[in-house]
Amino acid sequence: MTRLLIRSGKGPLTPVSAEATLAQDIFHGNVGNHLYTHAVHKTLLTPGTKIVSNGTLSEVRRATADDCARANEKFDAFVIPLANAFRPQFRDRLENLTAFVKGLTIPVVVVGVGVQIDGFDQDLAVLEGLAPDVQAFVSAVLDRSASIGVRGELTRDYLRGLGFADSSIDIIGCPSLFLHGPDFCVEPPQDRLQSESPIAVSLTAKVDKMGEILNRQAAKYPALCYVAQDRGTIELLLWGDTGHGDDSPLPVHTGHPLYQQDRIRAFVDPWTWLEFMRTCAFAFGTRFHGNVAGLLAGTPAMLLAHDSRTVELADYHAMPYRRIKDVGVDVDAQDLLDAFDPSTFNKAYPDRFQAYVDFLDRNGLEHIHLAGHENPEFAKTLAETRFAPPVRALPSPGTREVASRLRWLRDGFVFDPARHPQALRQRFPYPVPPRPASVEAESRRAAKVADLERVVAKQRRQLQAQRRKLRRQQERMKSQERSMESFQRRLSEQESRSVKNRATRLLGRN
Repeated sequence: MTRLLIRSGKGPLTPVSAEATLAQDIFHGNVGNHLYTHAVHKTLLTPGTKIVSNGTLSEVRRATADDCARANEKFDAFVIPLANAFRPQFRDRLENLTAFVKGLTIPVVVVGVGVQIDGFDQDLAVLEGLAPDVQAFVSAVLDRSASIGVRGELTRDYLRGLGFADSSIDIIGCPSLFLHGPDFCVEPPQDRLQSESPIAVSLTAKVDKMGEILNRQAAKYPALCYVAQDRGTIELLLWGDTGHGDDSPLPVHTGHPLYQQDRIRAFVDPWTWLEFMRTCAFAFGTRFHGNVAGLLAGTPAMLLAHDSRTVELADYHAMPYRRIKDVGVDVDAQDLLDAFDPSTFNKAYPDRFQAYVDFLDRNGLEHIHLAGHENPEFAKTLAETRFAPPVRALPSPGTREVASRLRWLRDGFVFDPARHPQALRQRFPYPVPPRPASVEAESRRAAKVADLERVVAKQRRQLQAQRRKLRRQQERMKSQERSMESFQRRLSEQESRSVKNRATRLLGRN
């Protein structure tokens, strides 16, 4: 049996709650990451293959020699699905991943890596400072594989400029679009939108124009829903967290109409996400994987590209898209749907898919698209697995009050993945690093405070019990005092009657 270690937050058939997904950052801040890693996992999961997710722990911290030795012993290859990893914000993770790869003696295959340049400027000089890190990573990978799979021409040109040969670079696009195999086809829209048509919108918070576009369309189409992918919005939905003011036009705070009207959805698994997208008449927005999810679900989707990475992918796959800078805030969803034409995408798809499987073949990876390697059990298991439901806004009315209370509760909660019953148990865990001294000191202080609070509570209970006992004794004493007073009155009366009787008798004798 072939044993593969794969870079992913979790396996595609592993359900995890939204709370654990956030606490353990299983989706790396964006559920779109699950879409492409799950697609690769499904493609490589033949009946004779066992695949284990590494939880991306190989990049969270620097790998040790023991980590590498364990991977070399237990697995036959390390597969690394990546997205826009060649960017300054990913530098630390890329360095850790490089260190892990350098310690491996097994094949290492990178699937779908790309560059990111903000805006539409494709001047690769802005990535000059990242060059040594990228060169180290790609060199380590190519020492262990036949080629590296990149997203598109922009990334290929970037690696060329760093001295890597064309023969070692394969353009394969994003694996997420190959989820359904070689016969996938997008149907053109048949109907015009109605006021009640369900529409899914994705957005990137830093694209300010999307706020006004979304709000205008939400007012016109009451069944429109914002489908969020990012960590911040899921925190907003679960806990009421917001790092934005209530005056933001984006649905990033509890005062936004879409939040108040329960018209925001988020998903922590691609499968529930696609299921929802199948119910929509149209999808549009700035998120690449938000529109891929629409296409995979059979829903017309128009990408509003806002930077070089989305353009690179859209161009390679011939996806329907418009540049956001060319779209006015008064654009109507129907206008975007009218511009949606999947014919170019459908025409390009067979060649793009073939390039992908050729890349897998070149690097010695068996896959389900080879004759005799099909895996119908995947679909069966998927249908039997119950995944986390969509994440929705807190109930109304009283949303702000509920959100405030949930924030208060969460602020005092420390997630312990070793103990929590909903935590994901990684099958390829790294040793847990020691906690910082400051955290240990705070933990000890909190433990002492808790002990003192328990002692005080116990003493308070004892004091209350003593007070109750004293009150009972006081009541008994008062009762005894009343009895004594009554006895004394009776005694006095008896004495008085006795004196009168004696006096009467003496007088009678005289």
